[in-house]
Amino acid sequence: MGQRPFAFALLMALMLPMLPTSAETSTFEEQFSLEWSHDFGDVYITTAPLFHGEQLFVRTSASWGGHDLPSIASFDLNGELLWSFSNSNSTQHDMSPFLLVKSGSGACGVWPWMLITGWSDGTVEARSPTDGRLLWSYHSEPITWGITGSMVAYEDQIIIPTRSGLSSLCASTGAAQWEVETGLGWRNGVSVGEGSFYLGDESGMLWAVSNNATVRSVALDDGKIRHAPLLTPAGLFVQSQGVRSSTVYLIDPGTLEVKTTMKIGGSPAIPLGFDHYVLSADSESVRLYDCTMNCTMTDQAPFRSNGEIAAVHDGHYMLPYNGDAIGWALLELGNNSTFELQTVATGADGYSTAAPAFLQTDTRQLVAFGSDDGEVFVYSTQEKAVNSEPIPAPHDFNWLAQGVVFLLFLSLGGAAIQLLRNQGTSVLKFLSVYVLLIGLLVVDDVALQWSEWIEDSTPTSENKEPWNETWDESWRGTQVVTITLGGEDFTIGGFENYTNVFELTEAACDELDLEIQSESTSMGQYILAFENETGEGWEYTVDGRLASVSSDLKPLDSSSRVHWYPVEAR
Repeated sequence: MGQRPFAFALLMALMLPMLPTSAETSTFEEQFSLEWSHDFGDVYITTAPLFHGEQLFVRTSASWGGHDLPSIASFDLNGELLWSFSNSNSTQHDMSPFLLVKSGSGACGVWPWMLITGWSDGTVEARSPTDGRLLWSYHSEPITWGITGSMVAYEDQIIIPTRSGLSSLCASTGAAQWEVETGLGWRNGVSVGEGSFYLGDESGMLWAVSNNATVRSVALDDGKIRHAPLLTPAGLFVQSQGVRSSTVYLIDPGTLEVKTTMKIGGSPAIPLGFDHYVLSADSESVRLYDCTMNCTMTDQAPFRSNGEIAAVHDGHYMLPYNGDAIGWALLELGNNSTFELQTVATGADGYSTAAPAFLQTDTRQLVAFGSDDGEVFVYSTQEKAVNSEPIPAPHDFNWLAQGVVFLLFLSLGGAAIQLLRNQGTSVLKFLSVYVLLIGLLVVDDVALQWSEWIEDSTPTSENKEPWNETWDESWRGTQVVTITLGGEDFTIGGFENYTNVFELTEAACDELDLEIQSESTSMGQYILAFENETGEGWEYTVDGRLASVSSDLKPLDSSSRVHWYPVEAR
């Protein structure tokens, strides 16, 4: 074999790590471009923005440890702020979606177009969409939180799921027409149909309230109903969220009898109903159900989401990924009750829960995305106006990485030239530069692997606490979590199949009824506080070893024991 063919073959072999893999360009990225964005500061956007006419409405929720207030704001379609309002009394978990009410009249009076907002301090406000002027307000009693579920307009009433019940308000004045007690709810949205209002609560109870305030109920299980029940041709579609998995119930809306049950993954999303279909997601998959007769699952695809889902352009549907910045799922339904799933980047990627908002005008389509970093991104099929303020792309060009790749090509070219000139020593020099540059490209991954190796090589602390004989014996061989708060240990076990510390800790706090506060960073998911206790920070051990990576990156086995404690307790 001659030197020139050999040199060419060597060059091609060394270039293999840099050759990109081909991927199908999504329809979203082909059609849409970023038009403008707005940063609200240290807050979350946890529920969908809303387009109405020539306006976009966005609401925010206070973030853990942040100083910016929860607010609502109105923008024109070019990104100019029209009006805003901040609620200094509200706190975290402002997760009740906007309710836009068309002007009308009824037995209790006349009302204009209204933007209804429910707050975590228990307040419900009606404001003018045009200028944000307050039209009326109503206050319900918050129990830790106030209004966190979706509301509904019915005839001349606004139906409000409060923290502990259901209220009917006069659309004209906001005066309460009736109020009933149900169960303690969270994201307990309400729906209407078959002459009743339906909602669930945190104990797995499904409630049906008639317009004369007559109450019926049925206990499903010990899970939590955290969405508005969906009325389908086959019956009520209800998801009950358990510790490790969830259950779908199909229920007769008249008798509240259970017709069908199906097991799904944990932490289910808020399902979306359309035609005779229901689209939902959970910690495992996106799922499509045909509810013509009995809500049969017809397709699914791996994806993790526990937020909202929305219809967007050209019959597509989108939902955020609840995890690292994988992107958003873009679903296209087929003719045989199936769908195709692609992922797209939007700038609002990573641990998002808010669905996108969509608007079709005569000349363009717009999609707005809200992020847990408190930014809203508006994409459009129309080119940006010339006088529009330039907005940086959500993913900046990585000059360092591209520079290293350029040097890789130079080092390979130099090695090939020296090989043709029979300069063996020079070839090795150029190749050593190539290896060094490759090392620079993978240094982050190497650092992570090194951290894990150090952690695995560290012997278990001799002070590791032995099995506590007061613990339930059924916990042996399962995953156990201990959280030390104020010098007291809170322990729960019996968990199975959790793959990382963060998800297991969330499940444990859910069982222990402890409030957990976390934050997504570029290095992973970090716990900020338990029960609002921050101290000097929190750290954890797994089987007695102090972890050196973020909790969502730390893997677990089937019998791992996790212990969280404040840094100052070490």
